[in-house]
Amino acid sequence: MTKQDLVEKLADGVGLPRPEVQAVVDGFLSLVIDAVATGNRVELRRFGVWKPVIRKGRHLVTPDGAHEVDLPDRATAVFTPAAEFRSRMSDLRLENVPR
Repeated sequence: MTKQDLVEKLADGVGLPRPEVQAVVDGFLSLVIDAVATGNRVELRRFGVWKPVIRKGRHLVTPDGAHEVDLPDRATAVFTPAAEFRSRMSDLRLENVPR
């Protein structure tokens, strides 16, 4: 499902014009991104939690051993699904999941 698919389903479900729903979805996503990017945790009950984490830097060597690269620590976001979300996923039939 793309963001546009989500907007269309929401607009049809609540009976609001698509441009208004698009603005709400864009605003919601901006708020989540801004919050996590500034170090805050975002929790939506029954859905899940987004939080910032620091990935530890590491030392890499190319397969031929010719080059070495040091990757620094970096910030990223992780999503942890809520119990209800995980439960619904456990009911998913594996043959319905694209590979």
